Amino acid sequence: MVAAIVIGVIYWLRTREVPTPFVTQGRLQVYALDVGQGDSFLIISPEGKSVLIDAGPPQAGDEVVAALRKRNIQSLDLAVATHPHSDHIGGMIQVIENFEVKNFLDSGQTYTSKTYERMLRAITDKRIKFIVAKKGMKFELDSGVKLDVLNPQGGDQGIKKVRQGGSVENANSIVMRLTYGNFAMLFTGDAETETEEVMMKSGEPLRAQVLKVGHHGSRYATSAKFLEAVAPEVAIISVGAGNNYGHPAQSTLNRLQKAGVKIYRTDLNGEITVVTDGNKFEVHAAKQPVQIAMNRTYKSYKNY
Repeated sequence: MVAAIVIGVIYWLRTREVPTPFVTQGRLQVYALDVGQGDSFLIISPEGKSVLIDAGPPQAGDEVVAALRKRNIQSLDLAVATHPHSDHIGGMIQVIENFEVKNFLDSGQTYTSKTYERMLRAITDKRIKFIVAKKGMKFELDSGVKLDVLNPQGGDQGIKKVRQGGSVENANSIVMRLTYGNFAMLFTGDAETETEEVMMKSGEPLRAQVLKVGHHGSRYATSAKFLEAVAPEVAIISVGAGNNYGHPAQSTLNRLQKAGVKIYRTDLNGEITVVTDGNKFEVHAAKQPVQIAMNRTYKSYKNY
């Protein structure tokens, strides 16, 4: 006798657009823009003040400009370059050319790439106020919305020793903690474990409901101890599909899952939005992966 056994096999085949109506008026909004293998985050305060943290790689410049225009941004109260690598500042020149930027916060690291030099030249040409980041700086937007700088340490206190193959620029990334009422979100740039250890030793408040995962989910960031210190409920990974770096690393995803953190990724979810009234917060993804069950029939010869 031949018994046929039907087994459902699940495949991740595609993503679908999901309409996500939600209220933004009078609430703090944070957008993780989908810029591929890079970072770009837009913050809009309840009263309309705006901050752009990074602007993705050069090829994403037009997308970042379009995203700002979509939200009726006329000017930026603050633009931030967490560090001088092109996947974070490549699109910043288009932003500077298309919008008034009132203040620019930079990590202050010496770097000689053409992209970074062009960005600095554009800041000078537009006479934008240039600020070098240092731990302890505070930026107040409105309605109690604040950004605190947790890294770099400033002056000669910067991180100079990194792991073999690591990057001093990454280690000295600008890290900022956004707070509004009882809500907090941590922006980590490309910070890795060296940065995490410095911040944990400093005694600065790290707890946040939402964590922007460091260095696109690299295995060298988001340590178990750091996750314990931050205790996030949600993690956002800005990463490009099929990138050559293996981001996000499975070990990092495992640590996040073990800590019970809900993971959102721009390569799977597209643009990701966080909105909060200072107490409760919501996360909305432009796309959701679709699971499609396909039935296959296998024959069992157990009773043959």
